[in-house]
Amino acid sequence: MSHAQDQMPDWMTFPEDDWAEITPKQAGLDPAGFRRFLDGLDVREAAFGGEDHSGGRWGAALTRGGYLLASWGDRRYRAQTASVGKAFAWAAFGFAVEDGLVDPDAPIHHVWTGEGELSHPHKLLHAGHHEKLTWRHLLGSREKSEHYGGFPIELGIRWRERRHGLEEADAADGVPEWAHWTGDPFYDCYSHAEPGTRAIYSSAGYWRLGQALTALWGRDLKDVLDERLFGRIGVPADRWQWPPGGWIKDQKYLYPTIPDAYTYLDPPYEIGGCVVRSAPGWVIMSASDLARFGHLVATGGAWKGERILGAEWLRGHSGGNKSGANGEGRHYTAIGVVTTLGLDHQRSTATGNILPEDLFVRD
Repeated sequence: MSHAQDQMPDWMTFPEDDWAEITPKQAGLDPAGFRRFLDGLDVREAAFGGEDHSGGRWGAALTRGGYLLASWGDRRYRAQTASVGKAFAWAAFGFAVEDGLVDPDAPIHHVWTGEGELSHPHKLLHAGHHEKLTWRHLLGSREKSEHYGGFPIELGIRWRERRHGLEEADAADGVPEWAHWTGDPFYDCYSHAEPGTRAIYSSAGYWRLGQALTALWGRDLKDVLDERLFGRIGVPADRWQWPPGGWIKDQKYLYPTIPDAYTYLDPPYEIGGCVVRSAPGWVIMSASDLARFGHLVATGGAWKGERILGAEWLRGHSGGNKSGANGEGRHYTAIGVVTTLGLDHQRSTATGNILPEDLFVRD
């Protein structure tokens, strides 16, 4: 049993096949205040990039202490969740560190150079700035959505237009001044600056991380997480998907109004016979199961008296299509959302409070 588990309240529980429900009063909340909180929300489907989630094809789940506190839409609806997979890549890496397979501050090329597999010589992980590129540079900060590997690309279509970012407003500032732009996102998927010197959100860097992680494990990363994490918290392997990166690259209209968004996803798409999962995100999972992951984050990696993973390798994350998972350990609240607007939780890698502090009843 972990130290985190030792500090948990005695009313803490963990979901079995499904979440057991709890009233606000049982959850230690002011019932009238919680009702006002709910009445002040406008929770509904999101429609990022031309996606259509009308007809109830969206969902959200809010939990406390391992109990379901509230849900909206269809909490069992499963859809791709954009960048949420970055949190899963953190977990896959954390297991490797805890198993002694890798030093997070060692250069990646000590494990995988990409020679004979990456598409161009300037991408090799012992060439150029990559020589100093460590695992931690690509992972980024646990608290902020910043990465330090020098990979500047977020969307292929924006890069071709010499813009950066996800939303139209974000893209207007152009590419970073330190980037060597050619206009070809496939060619430009490499480290453009000395690792550690530039902070930028980078799905392209996470693609390279996913390839390196696959080489490190010598296994399909989904199999690793099914075995080490999701199977242990009650999410069967057939209840979530992690699409291959090569498949995502070929989806010209993954987001209908943002075509050719992921043309920077370069080979290899398999390493040692193992498919490379889309580590930048796009896991297909329900809000109900994302909330399980959030509950694991909230408990600091403990589940039913066992330590699943160290807290330093667990974090929430959000997706640009308004999906996400988060958990915080002060009040043991967790949330999972899939294409959902109207819930003002922290859509970031931080694990701050989900509910307003004044809702909690003090002893």
